[in-house]
Order: sequence, then structure tokens, then C-alpha cells
Amino acid sequence: MAKKKEEKLKKRGRPKSKEKKVLMKKTVVEKKQIAKKAVRQDEVEEEFDEEEIENFEIKGLDMEKLTTRVCNIVAEHGDDGIFQSDLWKKLKLTSRDGSRLALKLERRNIIKREKVLENGRWTYKLKIVKMPVSTATIEAAPCLICPVEQKCSLEGEVSPRTCPLIEQWVITEFTDLKKKKK
Repeated sequence: MAKKKEEKLKKRGRPKSKEKKVLMKKTVVEKKQIAKKAVRQDEVEEEFDEEEIENFEIKGLDMEKLTTRVCNIVAEHGDDGIFQSDLWKKLKLTSRDGSRLALKLERRNIIKREKVLENGRWTYKLKIVKMPVSTATIEAAPCLICPVEQKCSLEGEVSPRTCPLIEQWVITEFTDLKKKKK
């Protein structure tokens, strides 16, 4: 009876139970080796000293513009974030420069880095900490064209705390932001 089952399994291309165990052991060992390699690569990435990260600059590049560009790209991806490697490819940076830049921006509380396992490798997903404010939002602020701006103060007759124009502006901006995320 057992021989018949083994013959049927062979015909279907399935391995015998002993062979199956060996294959499973191999895959477990391979997965552990992949994880160890990924951890080692990750550890190499983290081997920058504090001074190197804090004073990091790329010669020939305006770091403020680069930071703004990184923030905009990461913010565009919203809550999903963007893989660190994808961002460096977009910016045409080396992984070493990209890692140092990400660490610098993380320490400045501009982005956050989340360690994730993707396709058997450890990597980082970058997410924006604070959404940047667009100039369109500021331009739409009612205070810029308010006819009673001179009378406006926190304790005055006209106050930002009770202003219906500001209230409507905030609601509109918040609604627009939610629509953009969807």
C-alpha cells in the first residue's frame, strides 16, 4: 500500500517524505542565510558616526534644495512611504550618500525610517513626519486680505479664535488634503 502511494507521488512530481524534509530544511537554512546577509548589509549602513551624519554634505549639491526635494518626494507617497533605495535611484545618489542623508533627516525629525523585510532583504521605508505646507495653502489664508486685520488680536473684538473666515479656510484645506490622499 505504501509503495503505491510513493509511486503516485513520484508520478505527480512530489518528493518522498524524507526528500520533502530535506528540501524544507534547505529552504529554512537558505532563509536564515538571506536574513543574516540582510542584517549584515543593514549593520554596514548603520556604521556612520554621529559627526559624519550631522555634517553630511554632497559636494556640488545645495543640501537645502536636496532636503526639500526629498521631503516632497516622500510626502507624495503619503502614509505608504517610499523605499529608501527607490528614492536614491530617483535622486541619482549612491546608497552610502542616500543612507547618510536619510539618517541626517531622521535625526532632524523630518522623516522617519521604518525597517521592513522586502523580498527577503531588510530595507527601510521612508515616511514624512510633518507634511510640508504648500504656498497655495498660505496664499488662500483669509488673513492676507482681511478687511478688519487691524482690529484682530487674541483678546480683541475680532479674534483668530472666533473668526468664521479662518474656520472655513481650515475646513476647506483639511478636506482638500484628505481628497488628495485618496
